[in-house]
Amino acid sequence: MNRQRPPPSAYTVAWVSALPIESAAAAEMLDEEHDDPRSHGSNIDQYVFGRIGDHNVVIARLPSGQMGNSSAAAVVARLTAVFPSIRFALMVGIGGGVPSAVSDIRLGDVVVGHPHLQHSGVVQYDFGKTGPNGQITRTGALDAPPKVLLNAIAKLRENHHRHLSTLPTHLSVFDRLQEFRRIRAGSDFLFEATYNHARGETCNCCDREMMIERAERGSEEVVIHYGTIASGNQVMKDGGTRDRISAELGGVLCFEMEAAGLAITFPCAVIRGICDYADSHENKSWQPYAAATAAAATKELLLIIPAEEVAKTDAAGRITNSEKYRVPFSLKGIPQGRFVDRLDEVRSLEQVLMPQGQPQSEGCRQRVVVLHGLGGIGKTQLSVEFARKHQAVFTSVFWLDGSSEDSLKQSIADSASRIPQGQIPEASRKYFSGTDSDIDTVIRDSIEWLSRTENKHWLIIFDNVDRDYQQRETDSDAYDISNYIPDADHGSVLITTRLASLQQLGETLHLGSVNMSQARAIFRKWYNQDFDSNDSDELLQLLDGLPLALAQAAAYMSETGISFNTYTRLYKEQWKDLMRNEDTAPLKSYGNRSINTTWTVSYNAIRAKNEGAANLLLLWAHLDHKTLPFWILQASANRSRALAEDLLAWLKHTADDEVKFLKVVRLLRSYCLVESLDGSSAHSTHPVVHQWAFHIQNEFQQAELSRLAVLIIGYAVPDEYTTEYHPKQRQLIPHAESWMERMGRTTVNTEAEVNEDISYALHMMGVLLSDRGNLEKAEKMYQHALEDYEKT
Repeated sequence: MNRQRPPPSAYTVAWVSALPIESAAAAEMLDEEHDDPRSHGSNIDQYVFGRIGDHNVVIARLPSGQMGNSSAAAVVARLTAVFPSIRFALMVGIGGGVPSAVSDIRLGDVVVGHPHLQHSGVVQYDFGKTGPNGQITRTGALDAPPKVLLNAIAKLRENHHRHLSTLPTHLSVFDRLQEFRRIRAGSDFLFEATYNHARGETCNCCDREMMIERAERGSEEVVIHYGTIASGNQVMKDGGTRDRISAELGGVLCFEMEAAGLAITFPCAVIRGICDYADSHENKSWQPYAAATAAAATKELLLIIPAEEVAKTDAAGRITNSEKYRVPFSLKGIPQGRFVDRLDEVRSLEQVLMPQGQPQSEGCRQRVVVLHGLGGIGKTQLSVEFARKHQAVFTSVFWLDGSSEDSLKQSIADSASRIPQGQIPEASRKYFSGTDSDIDTVIRDSIEWLSRTENKHWLIIFDNVDRDYQQRETDSDAYDISNYIPDADHGSVLITTRLASLQQLGETLHLGSVNMSQARAIFRKWYNQDFDSNDSDELLQLLDGLPLALAQAAAYMSETGISFNTYTRLYKEQWKDLMRNEDTAPLKSYGNRSINTTWTVSYNAIRAKNEGAANLLLLWAHLDHKTLPFWILQASANRSRALAEDLLAWLKHTADDEVKFLKVVRLLRSYCLVESLDGSSAHSTHPVVHQWAFHIQNEFQQAELSRLAVLIIGYAVPDEYTTEYHPKQRQLIPHAESWMERMGRTTVNTEAEVNEDISYALHMMGVLLSDRGNLEKAEKMYQHALEDYEKT
């Protein structure tokens, strides 16, 4: 059915094809074809107009004989000039498949370009720098499909998993056109990659012994594959080269010649029907059917997308205006890590920070994520992975060192040199310290550049913003990070920090420990050799999913050659010496930080704010790390006058005032050295923080705090005939056991410390343990109590 063509502004989807057979297949997918009673410019014969579902579609053909990336780029450039409402393009046609053990690609299958590993869905494999032996280092990056298309692709995959595909329905349109039917395509032969075509236009003369045996598949079954499409300026016709390039790129599904021309400047998705295997056995018999399957898959994809979602997406012409602000991605200053996938956390960042596909009412909002967590928990490594994975989506990515205000200013000045020439004053682009140039001017020019309306798809990562600007009177390195975030309603900002106070700046993602499977993977990457899980489990449980601790332990064991049992023993018994040795060889991937250095900064900041909070953290190291409820301190202080005097003076009255106690805990939480337990008001410390807090104490501190800990536990034990005895007993037991474990490494019972309070507390700990059936430990407590009582 034909009807009069709407105005150019009514078309929102561009369908681009290189060959006449491809554009013919595309036209067959139109639900309605639009007449063209009046020309619009000299290139009108390049276009076919129509409707698919609720979408007005313009099908663009490349000029005859002008295939390749450059021709495709020229066509889409004209498209945006003639059709100002185009939101995205679909590059649809044929391609050469890359069969592998991972992907069972057959002739007639369809490949959809989709982000995979570090690639956006399309990679220009023949663009880059040629090094020794002809090795190409590929440079530059191509954009991933816009979010509206990625969402539709996800739904398409879901439908196919549920056997709800409409692909056969769309393919049935070609039943009346014999040229496009599967039966006309012939046999599907796959030969060994190193075996070249014998002669002739068919494979009749090729050696059947060199064919690869594959499982049977239904003759009409079409499978859609999702992953990387390799785009170049020449046809790939060699199996060996095909497989080599695929391996270099981490696994390619298809080779073709036009996609990179679109993806470098235009929001698009690439869909290819497989007509050959990109080897010397290539022939044209499968091209019509492959063009038909690609067109049918494209229609199925388009029908998933609601027209209102397309309307909410930025016009492609507006998007391509931002290309002049594109800055090549650089890893300078970014820690080179051995990242282990944290898929849920990466997805959480993607949901907020990705710039494409937002409603126009929201599309101009700045997107800010505060990645918050304990030092060493993996915030920087996760941010590095996000930046690498999505570098093609952003026109520029700037990695800024937020550890101090001076470091941040210098990072911004270094980044200014990468801004395209002519977009900021040359003096700011070429700034270097020691000149008469003003670094604040460079920063102002850089922030102004980021604030420009057309320059809206950038990503800034402020890493290690751990200085609390509220302490700027005592900390000269502290600053207000909001002064350095562009005052613009666009762009994406990622801040990594231990400071809970920064959560008000945007969406917050609290990063916790990794699971055991991820912990093993991190350890393996740094250990550089296989290991038995039975040997490693105890150590991995002690490190409790803390990435920096895992990397530090694995690197140390790899370098020294010590066993898991030895390291575990040293960790328990000589932690301070072990950490001192590891401090001499910090991990470059973690910015030369170690556990000692990364937490000392936070601890010193806490002590400067509130000595009671710092002291509570040290005291906690003599108790169980999992939870320290307020009632334990309160009950102990109420029952022991001597303890009350010690505690109330030392903790500045927090033991008898729950509001003040929670304020102290909140300060520890704000630096991520203490965290809330899910579903409760209780708090815990990470086991490695717990260990660290014990070993930073000198001998006097350890003795004094151990004495306080035993008094707290012993005097918190309620009367055993009360109803509260058993539930409170369950909470006290872990603290008693933790204190006993520490006891062997502290000097508690000096003459100056012996008194009736200590004896009573030790006795009550014995009662506590005895009632839980732990008679051996109870006997030790009774013995200590008796010895101390006799001394008094």
